[in-house]
Amino acid sequence: MATTQRANGVTQRDYMRCVTIRAPRQRVADALTTLEGLRAWWTPLVSGSPAPGGHVRFDFAAAGQHIVIHVDAASPSSVQWTCVEHSPFAEWNGTKIAFDLFDLGPDASEIWFRHAGLTPVLACYDDCSSGWDYFLDSLVALAEHGKGTPFSESRPS
Repeated sequence: MATTQRANGVTQRDYMRCVTIRAPRQRVADALTTLEGLRAWWTPLVSGSPAPGGHVRFDFAAAGQHIVIHVDAASPSSVQWTCVEHSPFAEWNGTKIAFDLFDLGPDASEIWFRHAGLTPVLACYDDCSSGWDYFLDSLVALAEHGKGTPFSESRPS
């Protein structure tokens, strides 16, 4: 069960989403485990090491934000991160992000995505869950059609 916090006696659930992709699992894994892949679906301003034990920095300069993650695991079946720093959403710090990847056949795969700690009790929940919806769709577009819709530095936040 994906519950992490209780607020006023109410159990809050982590943000989760299951996405089916008409592309091989390895193509999806490459988009999650390489700087080139991450740039193509999340933000073009990515630096660091996406290997296990590494740190990756995602910059959203036009919005005045950045995210630093620690790569806990990176394989064709699972990518797991811990958020080290998020400006301006410090409530992300220490949260866990997981992409579990499954084969649905030679040309189809599925992602079970979970951002543990991102729950409706957080002030940023609506903006952040909408952001994940957008960028997960961008990841699907990249895997299926070769072109994602990453954050654009030319558009205002």
